[in-house]
Amino acid sequence: MRITGQVIKIKKPFAFVRSSRPESCEHCANSGICNKKDVEICAYNDIDAEAGDYVVVETNEDKTAPLILSYLFLTPIGILFLSYFLYTVYPWLALTAIPLTAIYYLILRKINKNHPVRARIVSRALSPADCSDLIQKTEEGNHQ
Repeated sequence: MRITGQVIKIKKPFAFVRSSRPESCEHCANSGICNKKDVEICAYNDIDAEAGDYVVVETNEDKTAPLILSYLFLTPIGILFLSYFLYTVYPWLALTAIPLTAIYYLILRKINKNHPVRARIVSRALSPADCSDLIQKTEEGNHQ
């Protein structure tokens, strides 16, 4: 999928690109998570784009995203229920939530470091102002 957006921040070798949510997101398996009008994408900056530039970003489908999101949201709920159950058996067993939460956090950090970025800036794009100027010139040329 290709998205056009504006570079808002550079952190070598990545660029953070803000774009309006594309219509193709409606069919994406992960669209229920976003629910935002604007999307911020971290992409490899192969063309040395600078902040303020308009670029085209190409993204690939990430098949591990549902698994990672399940871990991200369901594990804390599981720790909560397990801690409550252990509390009802022996109150001091509820302290097991502390090491479980620490392990959860460490695994999240490892996932964050090892999960690759699958977006890449492929080219520069016209800014909306440039596009409107181009449309006006084309319309003026067609009327003559």
